Formats: sequence, C-alpha cells, structure tokens
Amino acid sequence: MLALGLTPALAACGDNLPQVNELRVVGHSDLGGRGMYAAIAIADDIAYVGSRNDKKGVLIVDLSDPAAPSVVGEIGPPDAAPPRMSPRELRVVPDLNLLVVLNMVCGDEQHGCASTGIAEEENLRFFDITDRRAPVALSSVPIVGGLRTSRSPHEFYLWRDGARVLVFIAAPPGPPSVEILDATDPRNVVRAVQWDPTREGVVRLTDDHTIHSVGVSPDGRTMYVSHLKAGLLLADVSDLANVHLVTPPDQALTWPPLTAKGPHSAVPLVGREHILVLTEEVYPVPLGPGCPWGYLRTADVSDPTRPVLLGEFKLPENDPAYCANVALDAKVAFTAHNVTTTTNLALVTWYAGGFHVVDVSDPALPVALAELRPEPVPSVEYEDPTLGGHLVSMWSYPVIKDRLIYVIDSRNGLYVLEYRGKFEQELATDPFIEGNSNL
Repeated sequence: MLALGLTPALAACGDNLPQVNELRVVGHSDLGGRGMYAAIAIADDIAYVGSRNDKKGVLIVDLSDPAAPSVVGEIGPPDAAPPRMSPRELRVVPDLNLLVVLNMVCGDEQHGCASTGIAEEENLRFFDITDRRAPVALSSVPIVGGLRTSRSPHEFYLWRDGARVLVFIAAPPGPPSVEILDATDPRNVVRAVQWDPTREGVVRLTDDHTIHSVGVSPDGRTMYVSHLKAGLLLADVSDLANVHLVTPPDQALTWPPLTAKGPHSAVPLVGREHILVLTEEVYPVPLGPGCPWGYLRTADVSDPTRPVLLGEFKLPENDPAYCANVALDAKVAFTAHNVTTTTNLALVTWYAGGFHVVDVSDPALPVALAELRPEPVPSVEYEDPTLGGHLVSMWSYPVIKDRLIYVIDSRNGLYVLEYRGKFEQELATDPFIEGNSNL
C-alpha cells in the first residue's frame, strides 16, 4: 500500500558494497479519514494533531504501539475548532504537562471553513495535560491587531530553559509582527515583548509584507526571522528588553527572482548552529505564483551580520521545465514546507512531493538519501480546496522520537517512519527532536 524510498550509496566500511538508505513505514493512521490535518505534538505515548479547518478539533492519538496509532479522543469546541477557527499549530512540554495550541481564523475558500461568523479572537491556548487523554484549558492569550494595523498569528516557536518557557510568535503583517510570551506560569501568561523589524529599517517592499515564521537558537540568544520579501534576518533576543536586528536590512539573505516567495522558515543543524536549513513555500495561483515551486536551501550565519547562501536541493518537479506539464490553475504544490534537522540530516515535508531525507553534511552540496511518496487513502471527508489537485500533502514539522519519525500528511493522516542508512545513528542521539522547539 505504501511507497518506500530507496537510495543506494557507497558503504563507508571500505568494502565498496552499496549502502541502501531507506524509509520504512512502521505505522499509519488516516485518523478517521477526516482530512485537513495540521501540526503534530507528542507527549510520551500520546500525540495531539491539529486541524486546518473548523470541522474537527485537536485529535488525541495513542502511540503506545507505533505500528497501530489510534485516535482516542478530541479537544473540541469551545476550546478548539469553534466556527471559522482552526487549531493549526501545536507544541508540548511533556515534563511540565503543557500543551500549547494556536487558534487562527480559517477561510471558506482556502480551508473549507464556515463562511460567516468568527467565534473568537485569534489566540494561543494553554492546556494542562497531566492526564494526557483529557487536556484541561488553563488560559488563552489573544493575538490581535489594532485600529490601524492588522495581524494574525501564523506560526510559533517554543523555547524552554529549565522551568522557563517562552513562546515566539510570528504575527504578520503588523506592526508589531513578532510577539514573545512568557508562559512559565501557563495560568498567567505574560506578554514579554512586541517587536517589528520595520522599526529598524526593514521596508515594506510589496503587499506580501510577511514574517512567516521565527526560530530560535538552542542557547536562546538569536532569533531567525524568515521574512517572505525582506529575506532571512537574525535578531538578538538575549535581552528581551532590547530585542534588535543583528543583520542590517540591506544584508538580509534573499534570492532571485523578484517573484520568489523568500524564506518560509529556518532551522539550524544540531551542533552546527551556524548552518541553517531554509525552506521556501510556494502556493498555486491565485494564492501564490505557482510553478516553479519552492525548494530547500542552506545558509551560513557564522557572521550574523551577513548570512551567506551555501547550497540548494530540488526535486525533479522543482525544475522550471516541469511547469509545462502543469496548468496555471492546478491545485497542486510540489514545494518544500517544514524541516527538522540532526547534525547531518534534513527531514523535509514537501507537500505533493512527499517526505524527504537529505544529506546536508556538506551544506554546499545537499544530496538525496531517501523519500516517501505514500499511496493516498481512497477518500477523505474534507478535501483541501486549495491543494486538492494532488492527493499527497506532506505538511508538518517532523518529530523524531526514540529513533522513529512522526509526520502528518494533511490529507492522508499520520505516518510513523523508520530511516535506515547514512547518519541513521543521529536519530538516536537525542530521544526527542523537532524543528520548531528546542526540546
């Protein structure tokens, strides 16, 4: 039923026997066949899976048998998925029994949500998951604009140091377009910082003036700002009372052509934090420029005042020549999306392009190791109104837990994968790794 990705390579043992790099499907669940799934967060043997529309809430999934994940509950209204609100992004801090859910407005044409009536302000909601199967809402923090400016929370990065928990939120267009919450006491979350790069010279080049996401270095001192038009910028967040750009706006990392969407997100390699893996997300017309779609790039930020592009990795579908095969209004995107890294590997979701393991040991020359392009489930309750032209849509930040890889296809559900091959031992060096937190 499911496709395996196999890539031969020379073995390192000196006998010149071919080494096989492969992804094996350990388990799969269509999560009830609903479709429009979003991020995954894992606490011990329980996963929480968000939604890209308002038809269902946050699914609670038992992972005690990775070969047979099963839905055992749901966080529904009023705490998740009231009308026109989608529980889109999720993170957990298992030892603090904390689940964080971003609830954002979803549209009828793009997401299939209700066409009228927004139930609540966009927000981050904090849950006590002492009982993993019965989360209890603790507090909710609205993320809203003002009279003269609009903004909407899009992604967030969770950073913790001991008992201290900080949530870094991208809320474009703003200003302010970045907000930092101190969630050390999830019952009494404190707004620590509101910041915007336009105050330091970043110019609104187009209407698409969007900080798509922010990441944070493991030591908590540097914020990676992925601005779709201004480029990749680094900011100093070591003193929350004085957040400021380190990268001058005219030295931000950008790439041609002018129609490019720019950096979607930036994730450092483990132990090689001066190397970032960047993705570029390109949606089909009319929400984006369409084919050619975005792909993976690497950058050196050893000098944070001047990030340098190093290399790139594309799928065959990222060749501009492929566009001749694609109708202008095709609802499909072979575009890089979210990435989780080890020291020498990038694990990347690629929408219609599936899931990929990429060798970035030489960041100037990324190399394909293995891929999974799963066979779609026959049908789902809610097809993606924007991307339903292709029945594979690998979407989430992959989560590495106890050597296994957990990843969400927004149409086909949860996949539990095992990677065997070059650098496979790096998946075992830490019991838990994900691209959008430092846990």
